[in-house]
Amino acid sequence: MDTNKYQIFLKVLEHRSFSKAAAELGYTQSAVSHSIAVMEKEFGFQLLNRKDNKISLTRAGIDLLPHIRNVASAQDELDLSLQSYRGIESGTLCIASIMSLPMQFFTELFRRFHEKYPAVHIVCIDGNYEELEEMLSGGRVDFGFTSVTSSLPFEYVPLVRDRLMAVFPANHPLCAKETVELSDLEYYDFIMPGEGPNHQIGELIRKYGLKLNSPYSVSDDNFTVKMVSDGLGVSILPEMSFKNYLDLPIESRELREKPYRNIGIIYRHWDQLSPLSRILINEAKDFFSKLSPNNSVSHLPWFSELDYSRKNQGSN
Repeated sequence: MDTNKYQIFLKVLEHRSFSKAAAELGYTQSAVSHSIAVMEKEFGFQLLNRKDNKISLTRAGIDLLPHIRNVASAQDELDLSLQSYRGIESGTLCIASIMSLPMQFFTELFRRFHEKYPAVHIVCIDGNYEELEEMLSGGRVDFGFTSVTSSLPFEYVPLVRDRLMAVFPANHPLCAKETVELSDLEYYDFIMPGEGPNHQIGELIRKYGLKLNSPYSVSDDNFTVKMVSDGLGVSILPEMSFKNYLDLPIESRELREKPYRNIGIIYRHWDQLSPLSRILINEAKDFFSKLSPNNSVSHLPWFSELDYSRKNQGSN
């Protein structure tokens, strides 16, 4: 079976661009367009919408995407098995991550992985929570590193716990406190951070009935830190997201309620992951399990506090 057309289709979907897919695959743009056109002709209907230089899946494309990925993944597994007999491990992994993780941890994680599998090419895309979930649902990435909640419609691997901290400008009245209560933040302008109201911050607001005055909602934690340092308000941020900005005029305090976010790896189905994906996931589990206590995150067992129903069975 010729599965090359499926690989081309997935690469176009990953980049949302014929030209970028062609550049990565080493084809001409016309060859990529021709491959998609032939595939749609064989199927008898359109898989991709092409409008105003934007590419999206049709209804049929959405329905068939899991099957196309399965065929392409099966071919990847066959190729990988064949290569393993020749002493070669190669291929491409496309992963997504919330923005605070790569700066803190991925350099060392990728270095260790590359030493073991030098022929593997890793594509890493960052984004906020909603963007990452959309990329995974749409098949643009193999798996993602993000904040895990029990409501996510994905299977997951738990990694670490990251404290949520109150942050405010230097010389702010809250600097006088050793520990801040969530209710203390109701008296000041609150900058809604990148994770938005649908994740841990939103859960805190609902759980404690907070009445926050939020004149700003910012999709990027880095910009949230800058706004806080410039005196536009206070916020709640994961500890690792502002670790690299302590030279700015900001202060942070532990919250008395001790909230945190759970960092993990999410994916659609464990048995549909490629062998390379499983290898990197297990490498990441091993890497995070050995983090020094001096790291900004606390490695604590927390998965008993979450819904077990979708957690994968494997560190196989």
